[in-house]
Amino acid sequence: MWTARVASEPYLWPYDGNLRPDNTALLVIDMQVDFCGKGGYVDLMGYDLSLTQAPIEPIRQAVKWLRALAACREYGYLVIHTREGHRADLSDLPANKEWRSKQIGAGIGQPGPAGRVLVRGEAGWGLIPELAPLPGEPVIDKPGKGSFYATDLDLLLRRGGVRNLVLCGITTDVCVHTTMRDANDRGYECLLLSDATGATDPKNHAAALEMVKKQGGVFGAVADVAAFVSAVTPPVRKMLAAEADASAADGAVANGHANGNGAAPEEVASAEPAVAVLPDAVPYPYSFPVGRSALVMIDFQRDFMEAGGFGASLGNDVERLRACLPGAAALLASCRAAGMHVVHTLEAHKPDLTDLHPAKFTRGNLPAGMRIGDVLSGDMGRILIRNEPGNGIVPEVAPAEGELLLFKPGKGAFYATNLEEWLRARGVTHLLFAGVTTEVCVQTSMREANDRGFDSLLVTDATESYFPQFKAAAVEMITAQGGIVGWTSTSSQVAAALSACEKV
Repeated sequence: MWTARVASEPYLWPYDGNLRPDNTALLVIDMQVDFCGKGGYVDLMGYDLSLTQAPIEPIRQAVKWLRALAACREYGYLVIHTREGHRADLSDLPANKEWRSKQIGAGIGQPGPAGRVLVRGEAGWGLIPELAPLPGEPVIDKPGKGSFYATDLDLLLRRGGVRNLVLCGITTDVCVHTTMRDANDRGYECLLLSDATGATDPKNHAAALEMVKKQGGVFGAVADVAAFVSAVTPPVRKMLAAEADASAADGAVANGHANGNGAAPEEVASAEPAVAVLPDAVPYPYSFPVGRSALVMIDFQRDFMEAGGFGASLGNDVERLRACLPGAAALLASCRAAGMHVVHTLEAHKPDLTDLHPAKFTRGNLPAGMRIGDVLSGDMGRILIRNEPGNGIVPEVAPAEGELLLFKPGKGAFYATNLEEWLRARGVTHLLFAGVTTEVCVQTSMREANDRGFDSLLVTDATESYFPQFKAAAVEMITAQGGIVGWTSTSSQVAAALSACEKV
């Protein structure tokens, strides 16, 4: 792996030296007329525009250099721009944000010299010409201070394989800092360019930079543009040199982009991950890299699967669910033997029910004693409450040490949990699903995974429903339209594929 580090504080960035064009992006935040132009939002509030205009030239230098690198075939670093603004009808403007803007004399949506303040499509909302995006450079429109809230930025970065994020723009203490904090919590390795950011108050700018550096770099690291530019060029030069050497060798291993994922030459020569292939999967063959795949076992809990549990109390035949346990146990054993990641979920709420929506609590018009949080019996304890006896996983598929046990308050495994972050941190790209019930929690989780870019497979004999027709319909929905949600297969086919796993 090529290694490069920026001379930054409080540590050399990135922490592991893994700085390459294919895994790094520059985020240019809110360089808009409204924030650094005459007649814009900041100007109307009475602030000194020279403070928010100060980063323009340093950002131009950083962007100019990265764009120059883009001319070196595919070795350019991604440049992304953001704009803060609201819909013309202000339907995405929180009431408190609107109120605050009016108090300072620059009401969002009100007319101004640069058009309606912070409204999409108005002159003030536009990016300044000095830093206008080039064709192909993404622009993220955001209604908040952070660049991740209510946008597709995280999806764009994940899809592009970006893990290093370099931040610049305005203002340091507000939009830049909020974005950096959000990125840090999502696992991105962040660098703030000190001279390519600015604030309406110099003291706030300085304080924001210091906050990043505290506690060993609690949010990342800080450097100036010159240090960043000097660090990003060697990897590209090495890649170009490697390509030239490979061409001269007439058939030798090509440079890092020959394998399609930006790996360096020495990485290309290393062993590829083992890939299991399911030729009979529906609607067409499914393959998954074993080391980058996880088995997700959905809600195999006593509340749903045992006589005397919540499911049975509602009149459901739990034996229908238990019919999938042999397949689920076999699948779990196969995946464990292959060394795959394993996740177990439990639909469960906090004892004080603070994570229970009123709509869910009242749904079904159930009598007292049969609602979530009520004591069902001495054997099962409180219904769907964390760590109660009925909330345990049945012994046939009990978690092993080191496997993730995830409480979820909803039907989907991604809502209000850290599942996505846990999977991303381990490089997981493919998910195998088992669990109950097929049409509710399993299908909801699989749909969530699909929208997040995971290639997902439902193991049909390791999942069940109280209603056979609903299971059949769910399986049909998943594989319809060429696998619009994912694939299906069986536990025996998965076991055979893992045992015959080949290198590709």
